[in-house]
Amino acid sequence: MTIGRGVSRRRVLASAGAALGGAIAAPRLVYAQTKTLVKFTLPWVADGSNLFTFVAKTRGYWDKHGLDVSIARGSGSVAAAEAIGAGRFDFGMAAPLAAILQTVKGLPLVALGCCAYDATMGIGALDDGPIKTPKDLEGRRMASTVTSGEYPFLPVFAEKAGFDLAKVTRIQVDNKVRDRLLSEHKVDAISGFATTFMAQYVASGVKAHAFLYSRYGIPNYGSAILTQPARLAAAPQLCAAFTDGMLQGLKATMLDPAEAINILFKAVPELALAPQMHAQIRIGTGLLISVSARDLIKTHGMGYLDPGDYAAQIDLVMKYLAKPGEQRPQLAQVMTNRFAGDIRLTPTEWQEMKKNARQFRAYLS
Repeated sequence: MTIGRGVSRRRVLASAGAALGGAIAAPRLVYAQTKTLVKFTLPWVADGSNLFTFVAKTRGYWDKHGLDVSIARGSGSVAAAEAIGAGRFDFGMAAPLAAILQTVKGLPLVALGCCAYDATMGIGALDDGPIKTPKDLEGRRMASTVTSGEYPFLPVFAEKAGFDLAKVTRIQVDNKVRDRLLSEHKVDAISGFATTFMAQYVASGVKAHAFLYSRYGIPNYGSAILTQPARLAAAPQLCAAFTDGMLQGLKATMLDPAEAINILFKAVPELALAPQMHAQIRIGTGLLISVSARDLIKTHGMGYLDPGDYAAQIDLVMKYLAKPGEQRPQLAQVMTNRFAGDIRLTPTEWQEMKKNARQFRAYLS
């Protein structure tokens, strides 16, 4: 496993296609007679932050490689990373910080590509509430979901933002009720991912703001495509095919978010039963695009993982969360750009992505 591109995704797909009689050939779309079943988990419930996975499935971006992918909902990046590391899923998505933490704890994970460059981990508070700065959290009530990816890093945020976490009354709740507690004024703040909770609040008319970890010097990439290092070593062609399908779905979503939203509602029709869900998904999708359309993909192609950024996230885990005796993972153990970068953007596509993100950036400022 290497940090650099090494054998490209295209070459792996082509060689795998030759070895398997064309089942995973590239770039020509060739459908396998017998599909490989793949189990995949989201980091959260189906929403605007991850709808591109449903685009990948519905548009046949995995089918063309002979993959039959099942998509399971998640309950947080920590839980997703644990499940992937334990082998209960073949692939999944989670915040890289959560994945690195699981590797340090003995469940090795490797990132095959990045789908968002800011996880938007942070604290949500109401505009008319008492929390105007992070320091105001002291003496107040905050709801969190312990399996959510931002939760282990609350102590880091407290240190960086200059408040005493011990003075905050923390309430542990299920991910289904966390966001509602704030809008109903039952807590003063929540921790979570702003791409999720801000989408819900804006759509329902709740005036809220977010204190993002990234604004306080805490690097945190968003969702990364993850698998086990053993799978990468044993089945690189499968990893290449899965990553290609995922990134094609992401690109299609960023270029045509309206169509991506239509696909999501057809794939998960029960979403339409919830009030304001169409608006919530639209906003969540816009926020996804705003944290995905970064200069890195313009320069290096879709999915590229910046080694320096990833090393900084390893530093963060080791400094604040690793226990005595736990070993620092090598960069090449936890990330690879072997399958990233082949999907490139034309200047017209880049401008379209930036336009689709523009109006949503204010919700994360």
